[in-house]
Amino acid sequence: MDIRDLALEMEQRLAALYSTGDPALLWEPEAQRLADRLYHAIDWYAPESEVAEGARMFNVAVLVASFHWHRCENAEEEIPREDARRATFLYKVVCQVAPHLVPEVVMNVYVQSADPVVELTSATPLATYTQLGVNRLKEAEATGDPRLLDDAAELCLLVARASPREDVVRAEALVTLGNILTRRYEFLREDDDLERALVVTRMAEGMIPEGDPCRLKFCSGFGHTAIRMFQRFGDLDLLDEAVRILREGAYEAPGDESLRAAVLTNLTAALTARYEATGRFDAATEALQAQFEAVGDTPRDHPDLPSRLVNLAGLILSHPGEITAEADRYDLAIGMLDDALSLLPDGHPDRPGCLNTLNSAYVSRYRLTDEPLDLVAAAEAGVSAVEASAAGFYRRPMMLRGFARSLKAVTDRFPDAGGLLDTAVGALREADQLLPENHPERTEILTELGFLLRDRFRSGAAPADREGAVRALCAAAAVLSAPARTRARAASAAGDVLAEAQDFAAAVDCYALALEQLELTAWPGLERADRERLIAQFPGLAANAATCAVRAGKPERAVELLEQGRGILLAQALETRTDHWQLRARARGLADRLAEVLGELERLPGRPSGAARRDDRQADERRVDLARQRDKVLTEIRAVRGLEDFLRPPSFATLRAAAAHGPVVLPVVSPYGCSVLLLTEAGVEVLVLGTSAEELGARAVDLAVALDPGHSPVRARGTVRETLAWLWDTVAGPVLDALGRTEPVGPDGEGPRLWWCPTGIFSQLPLHAAGRHGPGGATVLDRVVSSYTPTLRALLHTRGRPRPPAGPGPRGLIVSMPATPDFRDLPAAEDEARDLRRRHPDARLLTGPAATAPTVLEALARCSWAHFACHGTQDVAQPSRGALILHDGPLTLRDVVNLRLPRAEFAYLSACETSRGGFVLADEAISFAAAVQLAGFRDVVGTQWSIDDVLAPEVADLVHARLSRQSVPDPAAALHGALHAVRTRHPNAVASWGAYVHVGP
Repeated sequence: MDIRDLALEMEQRLAALYSTGDPALLWEPEAQRLADRLYHAIDWYAPESEVAEGARMFNVAVLVASFHWHRCENAEEEIPREDARRATFLYKVVCQVAPHLVPEVVMNVYVQSADPVVELTSATPLATYTQLGVNRLKEAEATGDPRLLDDAAELCLLVARASPREDVVRAEALVTLGNILTRRYEFLREDDDLERALVVTRMAEGMIPEGDPCRLKFCSGFGHTAIRMFQRFGDLDLLDEAVRILREGAYEAPGDESLRAAVLTNLTAALTARYEATGRFDAATEALQAQFEAVGDTPRDHPDLPSRLVNLAGLILSHPGEITAEADRYDLAIGMLDDALSLLPDGHPDRPGCLNTLNSAYVSRYRLTDEPLDLVAAAEAGVSAVEASAAGFYRRPMMLRGFARSLKAVTDRFPDAGGLLDTAVGALREADQLLPENHPERTEILTELGFLLRDRFRSGAAPADREGAVRALCAAAAVLSAPARTRARAASAAGDVLAEAQDFAAAVDCYALALEQLELTAWPGLERADRERLIAQFPGLAANAATCAVRAGKPERAVELLEQGRGILLAQALETRTDHWQLRARARGLADRLAEVLGELERLPGRPSGAARRDDRQADERRVDLARQRDKVLTEIRAVRGLEDFLRPPSFATLRAAAAHGPVVLPVVSPYGCSVLLLTEAGVEVLVLGTSAEELGARAVDLAVALDPGHSPVRARGTVRETLAWLWDTVAGPVLDALGRTEPVGPDGEGPRLWWCPTGIFSQLPLHAAGRHGPGGATVLDRVVSSYTPTLRALLHTRGRPRPPAGPGPRGLIVSMPATPDFRDLPAAEDEARDLRRRHPDARLLTGPAATAPTVLEALARCSWAHFACHGTQDVAQPSRGALILHDGPLTLRDVVNLRLPRAEFAYLSACETSRGGFVLADEAISFAAAVQLAGFRDVVGTQWSIDDVLAPEVADLVHARLSRQSVPDPAAALHGALHAVRTRHPNAVASWGAYVHVGP
């Protein structure tokens, strides 16, 4: 142990004494040995040759003198002579700098003996030592010599210990000490440095007077240290605190512009870390804005300009949104990096990072332009970055990772480039070895290593590479301090490799971990748009997991995994709409706390994706705070006996109840197989389908293209009939045969019920209308009464929801838009509304200019049934943009989804695409009909594609006529009977009536 380590151990021992008051700590043999070693580590009689050595001597003297003095104070009998001698001797060293630290008894001895030490008080102001520490810090940053950091720390420690008051002089020394220790951690990766840095920086905060410029230094230093603590240990609470304090420093605290630019740079780093950890889009946007400000505030001749340009270029490259034209983004970043590189001489510690970012920029531009010269430039920059980062350079793992990426890009373009993939693998292995076992950066490095080994296996078929890929990816997923998103990515990739090797049992375990981490990734503390964007990064994950479970002989587990990985947003919304009676029975207080948190969380206003205005931040931070409160309450709830699984993914035993009124059919498509899970009260059976993911995808795309309003109606009818026939032969017919549904259903809708719960690309296919529609042809419509459900949990929830309280008779709402600004007229919508109003004269009618979004939302809260006859739109790339078009614009899915409609029973959406989900986020079952059901309507009639304006009133009238004749309203049977009648009247119009679906219990 060197002097620094010995001093730290003595400091900890004295701290233990002060906190416990136990003098026995002073008399332990190890304590005496420590004091002896520290005492003899300093040559007390050597002439002081350098100020840092003098500071070190002072700091050791303070510690050892205090140790021996406390032994004198706590001696049970005679004061030990050696303790008294050492204390008296060492306090002479202390007295010259900080006489107030010398015990009064000892000082009296000096005075009475006329010891000259009393007159030798140093004339050097304490603040001078702090500045000397700053100078050593800058020298260390320029040279990379960590010994200079030790000297700098001793200088600042002297000030912190010698200052007689808790004032700004001491505070500035502590802040500087925190900066030094953080930089030492970056150089040497010793966790103790980082923890001490945070402690001493926090100590400084309370010593800074209000309005003092030192507050800005504190904000910057705390932010820097907290970011590193987060990167090392993954503490999101600490990172959020750093963002708050850095925002204060950047926009509120007094100070000069050059220091403000440093604070903005640290704010950028904190926000970037927040984005990378949580996926919050607003954090990435605010980070980019802050770094633009930092660069703008930095003079051309400022030494930190190059590093700030590098940071800005990195943010431009990595921002998830649209900044400028894609090619311009890369050109802009490369220009900034070339400028920064010209300002950084060889040997400068910022040069490797600049070269690494330049490498990334060239690789990104190559992927856009396919220009081989960019690959060459990337490889050269990658090599230079690694060469410029010495073996002990704290950022070397990042340089090696960037180097490996550039080599991978080269081998993708030139597969025969001998040995480059092997070099890339070696670089990533070295990078991994340089990091502590639970360092979060290991997840990214090991994931990329796993991908490289997987690719090398595919090209060379060496089993060791496949095994190595699985080991690397599983190790990446096991790093507990890493963000959930990166762990999910690694676990999913491990599952893919194992599934390709047909090790389906092991693949299930990996996919299960990925699903667990995906739920954590889509955390309720994020805006809905952020959650959607993150979930969209894992298409097909639930289906892959379920398919592997099926192939591993675990169909019940397949149902569980499928439900866990689908409808994540829906499951979160159902938390607030479920009567948690079991919780209330066992822990009413916890139930009340949970309801309060979830209620406020749901009521928080949303904002458009990409917005990052400062006045939105309060709601964003409140959302995060509430989500964390939710997590804490759930932890307490799950500690209660009998509630261990509260709000966890449901078990198969729970999910099986969804088939209580009829089978639920879950079609699953995956690269590893296509099958249908047939859920009945008896259990689950598997039906393997004779198709593939590629064929299903092609069928869905062909259908979507044919049904686009811009294409030929003749082609649309032909494609629809062909698709429905293929669906019957391949999916629906075998399903109904397996379920024993072979007898025809009566035209009035009396017959066996069946619920379709499609997954993935199946959600774009009209399973309910499958059949050979022609004389004598078999169809789903002839055998079962079909309904849809977004998920099994949604079906169970809707069935379990209590009926509206007794009161006045059903109150209806009719919304009709025969003419809509900027859309074509729908003259039949007027007829549809008139016929319905004739049947229900007490219903409220909103039409034309009266049908505005605010008015409709207010009316929905009062009605038990609602009928819309208007335009509808859906964006299959962003399904949450689904909307009904009213007089003042769209009534969006997001306007509806958070409604609570206690009287709602039945909604009829006579508009285009209201029950259509997206190609993106297919497993989230995001449609306007699903949102309406979530808002409170038990039963919803919607449409899977554009409908015929002429036929729509006929279908609507038939449905409402049947409902009016039923003693107990059964919308599914009413729609089924209506479609039977329409098919009889219009046998060739399946492309029109086939769009209608029922969603509900």
